[in-house]
Amino acid sequence: MRRKVFLPAKRAGVLFAALLLGSPLLAQDAGNQAARPAAVEDPAGFGGMAANADEQVRVTAENLEILDADRIAVFTGNVVVIQGTMEMRAPRLVAVYGEGGPSDLVNFTASGGRVEMMFEDQHTLSDEAFYDFAARILTLSGNVEVTNAGSTVTADQLIVDTRAATSRFSGGSSGGDGRVNAVFQPTGG
Repeated sequence: MRRKVFLPAKRAGVLFAALLLGSPLLAQDAGNQAARPAAVEDPAGFGGMAANADEQVRVTAENLEILDADRIAVFTGNVVVIQGTMEMRAPRLVAVYGEGGPSDLVNFTASGGRVEMMFEDQHTLSDEAFYDFAARILTLSGNVEVTNAGSTVTADQLIVDTRAATSRFSGGSSGGDGRVNAVFQPTGG
């Protein structure tokens, strides 16, 4: 039997954020702080996304539907996700969780219109954002645009491996002319 649970937006965001805190991939473990190496600059950009991977995640939305049997939490209506210095806005966010419950996140997909992600010095727009928590890989797809001070890159897809600190853009049928396009502003010397 499939059970649906509807919660008001304020309680839903607080509940889901509290459940996320227990996730081994997202929870900050103070006992291991001394054992961790110092944060490394993220050469792939994205506001030190790898350094923020263990930070608390806060989600707010107008609605939250939990489908226990399917291990899915669906946030809808002005969804805002904040983790460290990253902020994401989307019409819809579907979070898939494992046997450990909502604190055992497997992945999430943000969609339903333009998905906007803002980092310290970078801004992205795409039609969809998918994040794999175990692999720590972010995939933006559909009319991807990445901007920062002096540069813009457009593509059909962007894959960011936060562990390897790499970004791979690719063209495609919905990427305008099917190619990756980049405009860079050289710094004056």
